[in-house]
Amino acid sequence: MVPGRFVRALEVFEAVLAGVPAGRWESPSPCEGWCAVDVAGHVMAGLLAVREVAAGRPFPGTDPDVREVAGADPVATWRSVRADLMAALGPGTLERRVELAVGVETTVGEWLDRYPLELLVHAWDLGQATGRPVVFPPDLAAAALETARRFAPQGRAAGMIGPERAVPGGADDQARLLAVFGRGPSDGPSDGDGG
Repeated sequence: MVPGRFVRALEVFEAVLAGVPAGRWESPSPCEGWCAVDVAGHVMAGLLAVREVAAGRPFPGTDPDVREVAGADPVATWRSVRADLMAALGPGTLERRVELAVGVETTVGEWLDRYPLELLVHAWDLGQATGRPVVFPPDLAAAALETARRFAPQGRAAGMIGPERAVPGGADDQARLLAVFGRGPSDGPSDGDGG
């Protein structure tokens, strides 16, 4: 069975994506050099990579053009990519073993259970780019924070994420999760780390 947290995080991202006003796709995001459409395309490219691995194929050898991935209608593209991915997660695929970019070997099912952190952080980026607050379900934020703390050191060593930000003592799990990735609640566009 596809992990419920993964499905719920897909829904969080889709809700933010579907709410992007037509004129805001070029708005700068907290990911340096990226606009809202780039964030959307990056997340979709990630799901396409998951689909390939779930089908027993290797990770794509090169990073795609994220704007091409997002297409002319990012919401329609997202829904198509999401449907294709879910169709690919059939019997046996969740037990398939995979080695992730940070050098960790896991199963597709375990990977998907930890994948919400990617979807949540980029949902927040998209909200920042388009001037809309994004609040994560607390249980998803807590689980994603645990995953982030576990894997951020490898991601930093590989140059995939920047330095963590400090947070006040009473910060909630969402703020702590964002801080792991160099983001803060008052960030404007281009103040956070790259995608």
